Amino acid sequence: MKVLVIKPSSLGDVIHALRVISLLVKERPDLQIHWVIKKGLEGIINASGLVKKHFVFQRGGGWYNYINLGRELRKERYDFVLDMQGLLRSAVLSRLANGKKTFGCADGREFSTFFYQCVGESSRKSKIHAIEKLLPFLDLFDVNKNNELTLAFPKSEQLSKFELQSYKSSKNILIFPESRRQEKVWSGFESLTKIINESSKASIWVGGSNKDQNFKNCVDLRGKVELRNLPWLIKQASVVISNDSAPLHIASALNKPVIGLFGPTDSSKYGPYPTHSTGRVISSNNGLMSGISIDQVSRELFKIIN
Repeated sequence: MKVLVIKPSSLGDVIHALRVISLLVKERPDLQIHWVIKKGLEGIINASGLVKKHFVFQRGGGWYNYINLGRELRKERYDFVLDMQGLLRSAVLSRLANGKKTFGCADGREFSTFFYQCVGESSRKSKIHAIEKLLPFLDLFDVNKNNELTLAFPKSEQLSKFELQSYKSSKNILIFPESRRQEKVWSGFESLTKIINESSKASIWVGGSNKDQNFKNCVDLRGKVELRNLPWLIKQASVVISNDSAPLHIASALNKPVIGLFGPTDSSKYGPYPTHSTGRVISSNNGLMSGISIDQVSRELFKIIN
């Protein structure tokens, strides 16, 4: 039986969907999973080891590419098409795929719900976690949901251009000081690394791609880690500290100790999952990242590494 998942972006949301699909693959090994993914995010799909075949969605690629993608999907003759994105472009694509059964998010936007049978909670104001909003898709396959939905990323590749081994210590702290949205970025990472270096012998690794900040006495991996390598890197860390961004969700999926920093976004909806896992949350009391103090983060970190 062939199942198509349409979840092109964003990276954090793709991780959430992969966690749900991982249980489907575990409980139903007879299913063959295909995926529509945004160009540039293919690495995480390949690293997951869950997806048999993926199709690249080029946002802004024009109507020709869009229709051609629909034709390619239609050739596969899917038994199930699952639109986990819930937007007009994904919903129309789900129809173009012409599967035997087509389902999508009941809280879909842009009139997407007219194109599929609705699944899950219809209110976008509900306070349930983003992962729990996708769990009703499992009911379509009679899958038991009593599982914490971890990911192993068995096909995540080891870093080849950077020898990390010589920088490893008994405690390795991996930080991700950036986020796609500037209002989700905490400005205290640089000061935090100074405190760590003064107070412990832990090794600090800096991930991401933005090199605006200067991190002294740290292993600077920014720009050196591709998406297919990212889960492998996170596995090597003792603890991860991140804004509300994809590395946080990957660490949570790997059940890795992680400290998530939240300002304008709701940790109950987008934080580490499940809430009783190894993930810890520090939320600003005023909705701004500046409301999180360096002392708050350092105290939580030292509780973990000590």
